[in-house]
Amino acid sequence: MSVASFGHAGLPDPLPYTYLPGCGEWAPEQIARALEQFEATKSAGHAPPLEPEVVEAVMQCLGWLRHAQARPGSGLFGFVS
Repeated sequence: MSVASFGHAGLPDPLPYTYLPGCGEWAPEQIARALEQFEATKSAGHAPPLEPEVVEAVMQCLGWLRHAQARPGSGLFGFVS
């Protein structure tokens, strides 16, 4: 799973198409998969050292994922400009 997928689609219907901002959606199944991938990578020690700003961004994304997962049936929309 990659947050880059949020930049590959247009806005949801019925909004008109626009190149920017890009918009994407993660369904509950994708959220669960992303959290599983994160935990597996962390447990295996495969996470490389990251700059503090990147760590902060990752932690913010994890917060969104956990927040959505705690609400059954909830997904996420992401926007890239």
